[in-house]
Amino acid sequence: MRNLFVIICSVLLFVSCKETKNSRALGDENAGKTLIGWYYYNLGEEKYDDLKQYLDEDFFKTTSEAEFYNKLKQRQAEYGHIIKAVFQDGDLTEENKKEKIKEFEFEYKVQYEKSEVVEKFHLIKRENEFKIAKIDF
Repeated sequence: MRNLFVIICSVLLFVSCKETKNSRALGDENAGKTLIGWYYYNLGEEKYDDLKQYLDEDFFKTTSEAEFYNKLKQRQAEYGHIIKAVFQDGDLTEENKKEKIKEFEFEYKVQYEKSEVVEKFHLIKRENEFKIAKIDF
């Protein structure tokens, strides 16, 4: 009888841990979607200076700030204004538990006035803060 009690408790503990892990993964996905949603909102409102708050501290190491903003303005001139952005897929791509860093890749189908394109976001989560590390247009 005691062994049965231990087995039942073990199973319940295992299921609880698994549900906690799934809940965290869903929370990370929702946080990433929210971040990208604010990015697209500010982009649609042409508030380019406000976009900086969503970008990781290392974002401008691969491209200059002026190049990034020029690229955004060129895309708007070529494709028109954003009509909608729809989440397609999101995955955890790398995790460093020691430094508490997670990296994600999110894919969006973006409908502009003149065209529809796929944009990929590389997100980084340091501690509990999400930022955009890179955008593939």
